[in-house]
Amino acid sequence: MPLKVLVMATCRWWNATAEGALLGARALERAGIRVLLTGQPGSPVLDRAGSDGIEAAALRLQGASFAAGLASLGRLMSRFRPDFIVAHRSEDQLAAVIAHGRIPVVRVRSDIRRPSGSPLARFVDSHTALEAYSSPFMPRAGYGRGRSGPVAVIPQPVDTCRFRPGPGGPPGTFVMAARLSEVKGHPTALRALRAAPSARLVVAGAEAQITERQLRDEAESLGVSERVEFTGYLDDIRTAYGRASIGLVPSLASEAVSRAALEMMACGLPVLAAATNGLVDTISDGRTGLLHPPGDSAVLGRQMAYLASHPEVAGRMAARARDACEALYSLDSVGFRWRRLLEALRDGWGTGASAPGYHGWSGDAPPEDG
Repeated sequence: MPLKVLVMATCRWWNATAEGALLGARALERAGIRVLLTGQPGSPVLDRAGSDGIEAAALRLQGASFAAGLASLGRLMSRFRPDFIVAHRSEDQLAAVIAHGRIPVVRVRSDIRRPSGSPLARFVDSHTALEAYSSPFMPRAGYGRGRSGPVAVIPQPVDTCRFRPGPGGPPGTFVMAARLSEVKGHPTALRALRAAPSARLVVAGAEAQITERQLRDEAESLGVSERVEFTGYLDDIRTAYGRASIGLVPSLASEAVSRAALEMMACGLPVLAAATNGLVDTISDGRTGLLHPPGDSAVLGRQMAYLASHPEVAGRMAARARDACEALYSLDSVGFRWRRLLEALRDGWGTGASAPGYHGWSGDAPPEDG
């Protein structure tokens, strides 16, 4: 009998956690695992699960609805009879621990926020069979400090069929895809553009903590406004990636998982990224892109100028970036890793502090035939 996994992602809105949970569910299904995905009633994750052909069920676990949601969760578990519960949010993890019975609970951490050290959090952690991190930087940075149970590292996947190389944009055309926020490093990118006079920059993303007008004014003051285009929010970000030859992720912090970097690499773009958090694991410096100190526009500017004037180097990085996505981050690759890990947990592994072979991206690659 194939494994059955209840994936819990009761997010109200479409965000990085919801997207990661949905992609993870698709990866599990690609590995031959039956999945039931839960989400808030009317939430985008449920709508998109339906579009992707993933079995899904509504579940309320917010605020005053938590107690009623527990009862609904119990009924779901009785009907579906999962082998594992994979929780993507703290509310999901708490509900799963309360209702799980003998079903092992796995907590996926893909958010930059650190686990709480409260007594309740410690209780929930003690009843969680496995904690899975989406990037190696998280255990390195102590996200599992105080945890006695096993941990593992398995990346979030990217859909390498949806995001794939196209004709590409002119050499020296860079693309940023992020909400307009200080933490995403837009001012750093604009300052760096001064040192790369042949480069152009496409900025895609909705307004958040800062406005497009503010960034336009800054670009004007720096003398680079004629080489910057703001697209605003795009329903399909691939249209922006398709106009560029190089990706840019100059974030100052955050980036436990950089969806933009993964999508850019899958589209065959080398990525210039800040050396912060999960980006240092996603980008292989000098091979699939280049890393710079966060906020250092001088270093980033030299990198932009170099790749803009050496398209053959950018092209080699682009090919390696796509290859890395196919080998390490594709739905098939990540699904294979999840299956191997869950089978090991089912068969009795779990007494040690860590899962051998799951602390980096190099081990346990899927077989050549998928």
